[in-house]
Amino acid sequence: MRKFVPYKKEALPLREETDILVVGGGPAGIGAAIQAARNGAQVILVERHGFLGGNITACYVETCNHFLFKHPDKVGGLYKEIEEKYKQQFGRSDDIRSDFPAHRFSSEYLKVFLDKFFEENKVKILYHTLAVDVLKEDNYVRGVVIASKSGLEIILAKIIIDTTGDADVAAYAGVDFLKGRELDGLCQPGTLNFRLCGVNVEKFLKKGAQYYSNILRNMQEDKTSGLSCPRKTAPMGRLTSSGMLSYINFSDVYRIDPTNVEDITRGEIIARRQIIEFIEFIKKYWDGFENCELVSFAPIIGFRDSRRIIGEYTLTQEDIDVGRYFPDEIVRYPRFYDMLSLTGRWDDSDTLYIEVQPDKEFSIPYRCLLPISVENLLVAGRCISTEHIAEASIRAISACMATGEAAGTAAALAINNRTSPRKVDISLLRERLQKQGAKLTNIENQSRK
Repeated sequence: MRKFVPYKKEALPLREETDILVVGGGPAGIGAAIQAARNGAQVILVERHGFLGGNITACYVETCNHFLFKHPDKVGGLYKEIEEKYKQQFGRSDDIRSDFPAHRFSSEYLKVFLDKFFEENKVKILYHTLAVDVLKEDNYVRGVVIASKSGLEIILAKIIIDTTGDADVAAYAGVDFLKGRELDGLCQPGTLNFRLCGVNVEKFLKKGAQYYSNILRNMQEDKTSGLSCPRKTAPMGRLTSSGMLSYINFSDVYRIDPTNVEDITRGEIIARRQIIEFIEFIKKYWDGFENCELVSFAPIIGFRDSRRIIGEYTLTQEDIDVGRYFPDEIVRYPRFYDMLSLTGRWDDSDTLYIEVQPDKEFSIPYRCLLPISVENLLVAGRCISTEHIAEASIRAISACMATGEAAGTAAALAINNRTSPRKVDISLLRERLQKQGAKLTNIENQSRK
């Protein structure tokens, strides 16, 4: 049982007041903040790191829409706009690979791009700022307590959007949530990506990434690799002309609670050890990697799922499989699943991967963004209200950004009409989202639920 120590109680300095406060600067937070500002609201975004981008920049997930590389027409809205404007400025980010045509951001260039993008859209950012509590009155969150080098302060806002990925603000506000698999609470493993230099460019381009992946898979299945991490795949990012691989996705730490600081610490330590083992492995067995060197670990270990709020509606696997339409649909997305092994077995009973099927799509209803018990709080990103398996479909970066766009647009409409997010006119919200480029279902001739 935890012990509690008395601590001083005092009024906190007011940092600012705003219409909308977005907590978390990942894909969902980017979507929420930009669209809220474009729809006329005053917006502040707080971010715990010194940059925007979330898992793209903090975890080196640069190939962030790879599920849809064969079907780029399926993605619209802000993600498409950012990708196109980024390409105009930075092109292919010195990526010379041709074996996988999906666009890859440079995590470093993207930081610079997003700084400017937010400035142009008049969104105020507070970096190195962590939300640590809320000021709640009845069923309203009046403000968020933040911690930074400036100390403990408070930001008051008419509407708060939680895009932390872990539903931190919602949890502080007392919103009910689930975490991990319904059976036992297990989450998908944590992964630390890393960056290499010294790769033989000529050999890599000749052999292709699949050649190297097959070596890993075969040796893992034969149990001859000597690696402590059981993972059988190692997706790779940009290969630059200088021989740098911008990321390799190899390391899995199991039975980690992404909201427990001791678990996160253990995950970082174990993942770094796994990566050092893996680098020795590829130096020995991957032709062209003999002289490779570690450039950097990603700034943080990445997680695929965490808390999921209990909202007005919980999206189910059945909803996704049958492509159920909802009248309050705010995202339409191609069906796919990417559920990694929860225990490290890496067999069919413990993983679920289904590639994008362009003829099968599913809807995310607005109600999944609305906590049951709080009036002026919206949640976007991977921590919206879903079943655990369903979360493996909605956690894709462009999907998270799309739910963020819906949350930001809805919040701005609520501000403009002096109402709560729960009472926003759904037809007006959908119309506005479509004008912003969202690809939603035509409402005629759809089955209702």
